[in-house]
Amino acid sequence: MPARTPAEAVQAYRARISRVLSCLTTAHVDVGGGYAPSVAPHALIMAGNDAVALRGASRLTLAVSEHYTITEDSDAGWQVHRAAYFYAIGLHDTGELLAYHWHPRGKSPVVDPHLHVRANIQLGERWLGKVHLPTGPIELEDIVSLAVNELAVEPLREDWELLLHENRA
Repeated sequence: MPARTPAEAVQAYRARISRVLSCLTTAHVDVGGGYAPSVAPHALIMAGNDAVALRGASRLTLAVSEHYTITEDSDAGWQVHRAAYFYAIGLHDTGELLAYHWHPRGKSPVVDPHLHVRANIQLGERWLGKVHLPTGPIELEDIVSLAVNELAVEPLREDWELLLHENRA
């Protein structure tokens, strides 16, 4: 159903992200007042931009933020478009292990989706942890699925797979 106002589109976007995150955390998702079209993207952040603890023996954490824009389409109404993302999985007291980034605007010359891995390995003049490993676009649903299926995070919802499937559709 098309959104009739920019605020309605942002509320639907925030609700979708909150629903995906409810598979792993009860942390609050905030759009910080970004309810109107703007030249600069608005920020969506989870838990005040802090990493939150996830259930499971590995003591993993998750940090999520996205940037978004709001546009109007004569046929589809108001829509929110993701303009950047920052997803990180880390260890409780150690910091980020995996950081998925896409930031086409900004200071970095790397504008394509990429992954940073925490690795203290030197490759010639570069450290692996500083390398931008190409990934292609990553969805938040991919991060939730990775956490549960590969990293032994315990989901908070029994219907998490169905929820992710519905959100992808």
